[in-house]
Amino acid sequence: MREKIQKTAVIFSIISMVSGGSMYQCYAEDISLYADQKPEKYTYENMQSDITALQGKYDQLFNVRSLGQTKDGRELYDLIIGKEDADKKIFVNAGIHAREYMTCELVMKQTAEYLRHVSEKDSYESTVDGQAGEGGISYEKMWETCQIHVMPMVNPDGVSISQFGLDGLLTEEMRTKVISIASLDGQPASGDYLINWKSNGCGVDLNRNFDALWESYADPAGHPSSESYKGSCPGSERESAAMIDLTGEQGFGRTISYHAQGSVIYWYFGQEGQLYDDTKAFGERISSVTGYVMDGNYQALDPAGYKDWAISKMGIPSLTIEIGTDTVPLPVEQFNDIWNKNKSVWEECIIDYAKSDIIS
Repeated sequence: MREKIQKTAVIFSIISMVSGGSMYQCYAEDISLYADQKPEKYTYENMQSDITALQGKYDQLFNVRSLGQTKDGRELYDLIIGKEDADKKIFVNAGIHAREYMTCELVMKQTAEYLRHVSEKDSYESTVDGQAGEGGISYEKMWETCQIHVMPMVNPDGVSISQFGLDGLLTEEMRTKVISIASLDGQPASGDYLINWKSNGCGVDLNRNFDALWESYADPAGHPSSESYKGSCPGSERESAAMIDLTGEQGFGRTISYHAQGSVIYWYFGQEGQLYDDTKAFGERISSVTGYVMDGNYQALDPAGYKDWAISKMGIPSLTIEIGTDTVPLPVEQFNDIWNKNKSVWEECIIDYAKSDIIS
């Protein structure tokens, strides 16, 4: 039976939480974030440090909770940004594929920049349709109207494998598991095989683990593997189950799943009617700000991904945004270009979903 989402917030002992005062009160000192330093490998520990720093500065603008732990003992974080009783909710996730960990750095930088804009009471000028109104759209209004949930690293065990190999794992049980998976794949548990690891620590490709043509997907592995294995059933893994439960709990109106590579936006999964129109319009808006092309040929892609499930089973306009070019893991030199193309994605997502509520 799927584990229930833990309702308690994650408390970081090194933070001394501030009570009282304006909801925009924050610490005056600047903070240093790994997501701003463009590290060669943005790690789980880097992410934890950045979350802690952001909590210390913007504690009254967002909350952090755990959706459970991975098999290797890492937290699955849900960053909740926005007013508690906001009518509309959006979901952004990254790092579901291990070797695509630059997406985690990207969404953490998006988180930091969005919080900064809200704190400083800035306004946003949309470049897409010119309908922001005089003076732009208030970030305060966006924060009050639309709550954003962020899973910045869906697959932290897999990310650690891709970045550090067996040394990145916390338990002997998981190291033994990965070695056995490598044996099934006929590969050594080292070198490029682990660098290119895509699955979670249990050898399940989490983006093939959702109830969206899962039964018809004949994965090429057929057993736990570094990539492509769909698991024993949809939602069999703690990470995918957490996403399923969170989506059902929150009733999201839009979702964005960040992947790498290809500089493309996938938006279609056979939907029709209003859902088709809304998803296409959503994709076109994000394509306008990123410059990424839209691709609707879902039959040419493997199914059973989160975006596929969110569209087909939950009726949510949802996108997969593929960043970067060439091979993965993406080289650090691509990050500046990726950031510049994606720095306004959250704002445009909110406009797409809640324009009538935020534009007076």
